[in-house]
This record gives sequence, C-alpha cells and structure tokens, in this order.
Amino acid sequence: MQAQIVKMKALKSYDIKFSGLKNGKHQYKFHLDHKFFELFDNDEFDQCDIDIVIDLNKSEQLLEFSIHNTGTVQVICDVSGEEFDQKIEGNLDFIVKFGETFNDDRDDLIIIPFNAYLFNIAQQIYESVVLSMPAKRIHPDIVSGKKIAGNAKYIVNYDDDLEMVTDSEEKKIDPRWATLKNIITDKKQ
Repeated sequence: MQAQIVKMKALKSYDIKFSGLKNGKHQYKFHLDHKFFELFDNDEFDQCDIDIVIDLNKSEQLLEFSIHNTGTVQVICDVSGEEFDQKIEGNLDFIVKFGETFNDDRDDLIIIPFNAYLFNIAQQIYESVVLSMPAKRIHPDIVSGKKIAGNAKYIVNYDDDLEMVTDSEEKKIDPRWATLKNIITDKKQ
C-alpha cells in the first residue's frame, strides 16, 4: 500500500493542469531516467537519458498533445549480447476531448470528464518511449562492420544459407524446365 502511495505521488509530477491555461500553444519539458520506468515496473530501462518535449494546443473543446522524445537507452545487443547505448527518437500525437466519463479505448483519442481540470500524461510519455525502441537491437559497431560479434561462429549467415538453398534447388530442377531457365538467363546477357 505504501509503495502505491509513493508511486502516485511520483506520477503527480506529470500532471498537466489545463484549466487556467489560455487557448493556444503551450510547451512542457521533462527529463527521464530509470526512476520513471520503475513506476511502470519496467526494468528494461535501467540506464537511460531521455528528454521529452510536449506540445499542447488547447482549445475550448479539446486538447491536442504531441510528445517528442530523444535520448539513449542502454540495451543488450541481440547479436553479440553486449550492452550499448541505443539512440531513440519518436513522436506520439493524440487528442483529449471532454465527455461524460473517462474513456481511453483508442490510442489517438482520450475522453475525460467535463469537470476535469488536469490530465496526467505519464502513461502517454511511457508509451511514446517504448514505441520508439527498435524491435531488433544491434550494436552499431556490428552494423558498420567495425566489430565482429564474439559469438559470430554460432550465427548463421543469411546470404550463405540462401546460396546453399539456391544451389540445392538448381540440382532438383526438372531438365525440361532447365531449358526455359537458360532462355531467361540468355535474355539478361
């Protein structure tokens, strides 16, 4: 119970009070480290350095939010198993409208009660960062060829496998079709 209270207090710093704001554009900035992600029970972001810029365009009927994140997250390479700093950058845009009851069924539209005077943006910040992470995380030195993974002998080279498949397929071709294949090959030359 005490942990929940601490978590709720920490999340309050991501409240955006819009009731006293004039209509128009407003900007908010946040800096995230591992403590923010602990609030969401995410241990993947142990070491991170992320800047968040939130643009809010307020009107009488709705709030338009645009979240932009840039920074680095220390992750483990999917190929070598080594840690490295993964650069991330992303945007998340959504609209907050006023209605009878709270509804967040859609990602791009959130409905809050008419009597609301603030909106907690922590969940959307979290989602914008998580969605910015690449599905496959490969150390930049491996991608550039500066470094070969220590476990490279265990990694199957896709191009070599493709050549092996192509060679074995060629051996299985029916001789009647081989003549047709030669016609296509001759045209390319």
